[in-house]
Amino acid sequence: MRYSNTNKLKQIQLEEDNYYVILDFDKTITSKTSLDSWMAILDFEVYGEECKKEIEELNSQYAPIELDYRLKDKVKEQYMAKWYQKSMDLLYKYQLTHSELQKALQKETLKFRKGAKEFLQKLYEKKVPVIILSAGIGNAIETFLNNEKCYYDNIYIISNFIEFKEDKMQKFTASLIHSMNKKIEGRLPETLQSMIDKKQYAILCGDIVEDIQMISREKIDRTITVGFLNEKIKENLKFYQQNYDIVLTEEEACFQEVEKIINIKI
Repeated sequence: MRYSNTNKLKQIQLEEDNYYVILDFDKTITSKTSLDSWMAILDFEVYGEECKKEIEELNSQYAPIELDYRLKDKVKEQYMAKWYQKSMDLLYKYQLTHSELQKALQKETLKFRKGAKEFLQKLYEKKVPVIILSAGIGNAIETFLNNEKCYYDNIYIISNFIEFKEDKMQKFTASLIHSMNKKIEGRLPETLQSMIDKKQYAILCGDIVEDIQMISREKIDRTITVGFLNEKIKENLKFYQQNYDIVLTEEEACFQEVEKIINIKI
């Protein structure tokens, strides 16, 4: 564990009713070895090796760009928009169905990060609002949490949702969320926005530097930010330390460590 902003951590005093939590999903709630929610919804025994090859080619082309923090934001944003649009087009091309999505997710291709399920349960018990803001597939997140019996009524999912009709994929229901435009502003229902506006503090957890944008700039001083650094640790540590209050790597990158932070404050 590496603390980047100990002064802020000392100043923020969390109590059960004065904070909310914002979480990324892929590689944050899920483990670094889990498939992402775009891949997990496709059973390649059904959709074939050609489909798998096309997705892997896209990922091998664009994933390194996502983790290249030397690139300017405007340049990276263009690449990410292309990556996510091409991934979406593949789902249309291979005519994803709701029933096959459900079957694929039964194969346990999504896996919790250590301690994540228990963390969600404790937040539910404390009645802490949890916002999952994800550039993944919202249908997969809902199905996964339901399958794990932890889609609690304090959890709100903001993500890329697919509309199905008579089992067939029809469209994505809103503008595409990708890793460079994951901002909470303007995405929340009024009732939820009103609820979190009354909270003094927030906790944010993500796995890429850009996840810090999930919270607005004016609230960052009242937010404990935790970054799970999954890949290229030596190359990227300084970028994470410049952006996150706490950086977790390797074995310590689990939600038990996040809980320790919360428990100290309560």
